Amino acid sequence: MPNFIKKQERKKKLNTIIYIFMFAIGIVLGSFYTLAVYRIPLKQDITHTRSYCPKCNHRLNFWDLIPVFSYIFLGGKCRYCKEKIRPRYIIIETLSGIVFLLYAILLDIDLLNIEYSKIATLIFGILFFSTIFIIIGILKENKKIQTSVFNFGIISEVAYMIYLYILDTSIYRYIIYIPIFMLMTFINNNKKINEKFKIIAFMIFILIGIFEVSMILIS
Repeated sequence: MPNFIKKQERKKKLNTIIYIFMFAIGIVLGSFYTLAVYRIPLKQDITHTRSYCPKCNHRLNFWDLIPVFSYIFLGGKCRYCKEKIRPRYIIIETLSGIVFLLYAILLDIDLLNIEYSKIATLIFGILFFSTIFIIIGILKENKKIQTSVFNFGIISEVAYMIYLYILDTSIYRYIIYIPIFMLMTFINNNKKINEKFKIIAFMIFILIGIFEVSMILIS
């Protein structure tokens, strides 16, 4: 019995570490989302070019880029030009942190007994939520679905479906998805199609992703 109690206490400590780590990952990714939302529509590099203030173009140093905390310590202003930083930065970073924290709690990953299906679902979740945050951010700013980001999301979701099919001998549910994904890809890449239909396709993408993750969580 004491061994069981010790194991449970150890599991709680490990879970706490996982939750803190996932929240940290969430706010770091949230910072990346704000960068991607600004740069992708401008066709600027999002991986190699250093972050800069969009008002004065001054390159930001490490202390300016700490998610959430830099915004608070700087009083919501640029350290160099003193212009106000849009609240969306801290909002997206915080929201992303909360989303990833809740996702980790729902997955209930046990480091003492790792389930690879949950690890795969965790990886898919990171890609899935990244797609959602960036697309919604760009949609809010530019009133359009970003084709390249949506294509990335569709590819990620298809890859996850293939993984689930390998685990599950039932092929019928995944056959239904094939024409849906083909239709979403066609709608997303056709410039003549109204933006409203692309938004509908994006909503279907979200629903399928949530449904498949839910199937893993309740299994």
